[in-house]
Amino acid sequence: MAVLEFTTITSVLLLVTLCQGAPTEVQQGTAYYNFYDELAQSICTAAAEGPSFVFAIRRDCRADAPTCDDICTSRTDAMRATVYNQGSTSACFDAVHVYKNRPVLAANPEVQTDAAEVGLATYRYFSAGCSANYCGPNYCCCLVR
Repeated sequence: MAVLEFTTITSVLLLVTLCQGAPTEVQQGTAYYNFYDELAQSICTAAAEGPSFVFAIRRDCRADAPTCDDICTSRTDAMRATVYNQGSTSACFDAVHVYKNRPVLAANPEVQTDAAEVGLATYRYFSAGCSANYCGPNYCCCLVR
């Protein structure tokens, strides 16, 4: 029992230590190495309707960049390979812009440090973002069914 308590406390301290890094600091091997990708994946997964495999795929923010419709359909094989070739069709169902270089709020394990401060920001385009051919969505929400 004492070992379990020590392990639990050690795990929590390790998690707090890992999470104190800044999302704007891209450091391989830290909790924030793929922070923006993980945030976009969470948004896309929450936005999905019905059973499907969900992928948040990065989109270059250039006027001549492929649309999310193009990205989702052109990456069908790669997405299917990720889920052991399940599903047969892919499509874009949403698009988001995850704003980068936002202020880093202080850790708040016991009190609400930085309460009322503005931290992360995202914009959700819904399905209209799938055909956007301008610098807007930087993540495409794709699904495979």
